[in-house]
Amino acid sequence: MAIFKEKVKAKVKNFIMLGLSLNLIIFLHSCASVDKIPESGQYHIIADVRFFAQETYQCGPASLAGVMNYWNIGVTPEEIAREIYSESAKGTLDIDMVIYPQKKGMFAEQYSGGMEDLRKNIDAGHPLITLVDYGFWVVQANHFMVIVGYNEHGVIANSGKEKGKFIAEKDFLKTWERTKFWTLLIKRK
Repeated sequence: MAIFKEKVKAKVKNFIMLGLSLNLIIFLHSCASVDKIPESGQYHIIADVRFFAQETYQCGPASLAGVMNYWNIGVTPEEIAREIYSESAKGTLDIDMVIYPQKKGMFAEQYSGGMEDLRKNIDAGHPLITLVDYGFWVVQANHFMVIVGYNEHGVIANSGKEKGKFIAEKDFLKTWERTKFWTLLIKRK
């Protein structure tokens, strides 16, 4: 009986390790892959959005700081994180992403966006914060990023430690759709 229990434990452990390994491989691939920006097509980019490289679990504060500094509200990711980072969530809650700029006197609205809306806002000079999910199946790996531009092939994002990262439209839509196209517009009132 003891040998049977040990074999079951070993199989369960192997299954869990396999699942975790696959999850890690997919997550690292999705975060590490950088598409080459296609040479053709017209670019629409908001050039003066400040970039803050994100620290671990700080994509929310880094994204907020970039957009708020664009609107001349001088804040750092560290200042924002002190107010809204959730230790238990190991990140920033989406509601806090809306409330923080509102407390600073900004207009902030979260809604379900789309590519047409994204293009319209970029053309109007409004960088957008989007929430994407790099996880798979039931495992979420949410990530906030600032969309600063687009072309006919995809979007240009300040994301993680990369400024002006090109993401192919099909890849962006796949991860954005998992969050029901979560979008945050911040601008002056």
